[in-house]
Amino acid sequence: MIRRLAATLAVLGTVAASAVAPAAAQQQATADLLLVRISPWARPGDRLVYQLAVRNRGQAALRGLQVDARLGAPVQTRSALASLLAAPAGPAAGRPLEPPWRPALAEVPAGATSRLEARTVTLPPGLGGDGAGAVLPLAVQLRAGSDAGTVTASLTTFVVVLRAEAASRLQVAMLVPLHEPTHRDAKGLFVDDGLAAQLAPTGPLGAIAAELDRPKAPKVTLVIDALLAEDAAAMAGAWRLRQGAGTTTVAAGDPRSEGASLFLKRLREAASANQPSAFPYATADLPGLVRAGLELEATNQVFQGRQLLQSALGTTPDQGLAWPVSGPVDGATLRTLANTGTDVVVLDPTLLPSTAPTTQNATVGLGAGDATPARALVPDQGLQAALADQRATSEPAAWAQRVLAETAVTWLERPNSPSPRGILLAPPQVWRPAPGFFRALVRGLAAAPWLTLERATTLAGRVPEGPDHQVRRLAPVTPAEAAAALPASYLRGVDQRRANLASFLRTVGADYPPSDGFDRDLRIAESSDWRPAAARPRGRGFIRAVDSGIRAVYRRVRVEPSRATLTARRGTIPVTVTNAGSQRMTVVLRLISPRVDLPATSQPFVLEPGRRTTQLVQVETRTTGTFRIAVQVLTQDQQRQITEAEVTLVSTAFNRVALALAGGAAGFLLLWWRRGRRRRRAAEDGRAGQGASP
Repeated sequence: MIRRLAATLAVLGTVAASAVAPAAAQQQATADLLLVRISPWARPGDRLVYQLAVRNRGQAALRGLQVDARLGAPVQTRSALASLLAAPAGPAAGRPLEPPWRPALAEVPAGATSRLEARTVTLPPGLGGDGAGAVLPLAVQLRAGSDAGTVTASLTTFVVVLRAEAASRLQVAMLVPLHEPTHRDAKGLFVDDGLAAQLAPTGPLGAIAAELDRPKAPKVTLVIDALLAEDAAAMAGAWRLRQGAGTTTVAAGDPRSEGASLFLKRLREAASANQPSAFPYATADLPGLVRAGLELEATNQVFQGRQLLQSALGTTPDQGLAWPVSGPVDGATLRTLANTGTDVVVLDPTLLPSTAPTTQNATVGLGAGDATPARALVPDQGLQAALADQRATSEPAAWAQRVLAETAVTWLERPNSPSPRGILLAPPQVWRPAPGFFRALVRGLAAAPWLTLERATTLAGRVPEGPDHQVRRLAPVTPAEAAAALPASYLRGVDQRRANLASFLRTVGADYPPSDGFDRDLRIAESSDWRPAAARPRGRGFIRAVDSGIRAVYRRVRVEPSRATLTARRGTIPVTVTNAGSQRMTVVLRLISPRVDLPATSQPFVLEPGRRTTQLVQVETRTTGTFRIAVQVLTQDQQRQITEAEVTLVSTAFNRVALALAGGAAGFLLLWWRRGRRRRRAAEDGRAGQGASP
């Protein structure tokens, strides 16, 4: 009995504990400490301004807040900076920036984010040591109370201190890519409204355009895909949106349309003030095209990107800079780019690796002559990774300061170097920076006194290779890089459709209304956006649209069945072709039969829309009989078959050999008959003479 009672109490205790645990978990207090802003840099004795925000992720309000901010030891190298970011220092390390302070904010409600008042602190005179400057980590800790217990949160940012004016600055170029996989299908229908969110003033692409449209905007290098500008223009008015199995029309006055219109206006203004460069149209897979033996098409995609961008923005893009998609870039790819007038090509750091202990300049010489572009610009690998880091979205102000601090550490490696130094910032080509991060970053780069922000082509022309004397050669293409490109079979399939389209246009005329759309579809099909196998069906959709469009015209052409009789060995037979479509076409006939001699092809002739056209074809039979003749209707250049049918030919003419044999037999019989008749006459005459003698 006692044992049963003990077991029951144990079970009840377990149930009670499990019931209390969720309630305690619900009351658990957690919070984040966020950086709102900080002075990008300061001199010893200057005032440093910083502001924080508290995000309460718990179920109880936070009260009694206290903030402790401390400066750590100067960061001497970029590797030390990376280690610090991987394991931030605690608040106890270093000297206090200011005494611990209590915000005026009484409480932060559960689930809310509240800003604290901005703090202004005078930096100590001797801060930064005796050098040109220093980058110091700033560790900030928050402590607060709540009904669920004590809460702590912390963050680490950086203070850049300069002791004197920079006599020789680090030159920096920043590439800002504007590319988005198309949100339209081959019919021009938007498959979703995701682009509208990107182009809105609060979206990442819209915020880039807004920031660079400001007066005295920073001199970054915009690299724009003309396809994005075309899609934005299509969305700027009324547009059709797929919804489930149907479609709806989004009006020009819709906020999504107005956002696209504002984006396009700001982008045009920004481009007119700061000349952009152009991606190959739809960021075509240039390395993949070259590896597939389609160098000419790769060249055309570069020219197409430049030409269409100029049409969309009204500004001629920089012809000298190219930024191909990463992957199997080799000497053949560089030669192809040189054929487009490219003088400076942006290449991934893995293609031109460096083992130097210090930061190397972005510029790498590729050799003299016209075989390749003269120079490559290689992005700084560490900063490239920082721009793509997800923390730039969750902690925009802190991460912008982190990037700025790393440029300061880079400059401090060789401060006031007598030889020009320069680095390139290049994020991924599909970059979606948080608006706050982009704004803080470009403004900080433009205002930093140790940096000179300039265009990429200017950097390539002013900064030599180095500073270490190290030869950097183009790395061989790895199997992984080769596999990353669009398959050669896929790209050759696109090229085959382009040849089909060329034959089609020679047949229907280059002014055929949908022809521009067909060409656009095939160019989009070569986009590097379809590299992932999961995305490739979308690329194939644009290929199918061209196939279907051409077949729809060809299906309206028909050879009418007919039967012709030929009484002589040579003659003409009629072939009637019907064009039930609405498009005028110039075609050629080809007739095939193993027992009838036929011309190779007919002369080109015109099929008028909605009419029947009859052609007389010269033929020659070899024997009598009934024959089937295959009739093929070909494109004007004879490269593609439009349709095929059969006509029947009946020949009643004698075969030449049979006629000769018949004639010879008749002559022999006539000669035999005549000889026989003469013999009979001679015999009769002989008998008559004998009867008359005495």
